[in-house]
Amino acid sequence: MTKKIGFVGCYSHDIILMLAKGIRCLGKRVLITDRNIKRTLAASVPIPEGLSAKEDTIEYDGVFFSEQRESEKERDSYDVEIIDYGLQVEREEIGEEIELFLITDMLLHHVRYFTEQNLPEHQVRVCILRDASEQICRKEKYIKDFLQAFPNRIEFFLPPDVRDVTNRYVCEAIHEYWIRRASPEMQDMVYKLMSLICPDYTEREIRRCVRTQERR
Repeated sequence: MTKKIGFVGCYSHDIILMLAKGIRCLGKRVLITDRNIKRTLAASVPIPEGLSAKEDTIEYDGVFFSEQRESEKERDSYDVEIIDYGLQVEREEIGEEIELFLITDMLLHHVRYFTEQNLPEHQVRVCILRDASEQICRKEKYIKDFLQAFPNRIEFFLPPDVRDVTNRYVCEAIHEYWIRRASPEMQDMVYKLMSLICPDYTEREIRRCVRTQERR
């Protein structure tokens, strides 16, 4: 059975790519499906000449990438599918088997988006606030309301860090995504998310495996 993770929100492409790379380091087959109308993930994966990403599933750096909805048979050939929905997603697009990871910054109009959508509360597993101060977030009512709307959530707060900004741009510019080049807070979150997605590995085992692979 393929584990399905759906990202909803903004500024998620670098996290998705690092997660996919990390999970691949565990020897698992990972499919990234880009359903974001902005196609940021597509810009982060070099498309070989003559191959249309809109028609095919391609492989890059050991991770599979598609802009199409795979058939159930094709999806079952992967251990993990990570779907990027972006900010605009229809409720009917979200299957009951998909765990949702919500991601946003502290901008009011971005946070309010989630309160206006009819997202399935019981499927929201993770809420990520990036470029955000946890101390400030805890004081802001609109952020507290956003988080409390999802009782099953695990929260992460990522403070602004130039290493993460650089990583985000590098993904699009030269198609590299290194977990070791991220901030300590980002690295810690990525490893924790990997342990949620792949519970058959301890976080310690995951860290050791990824670090070994990234040194090669």
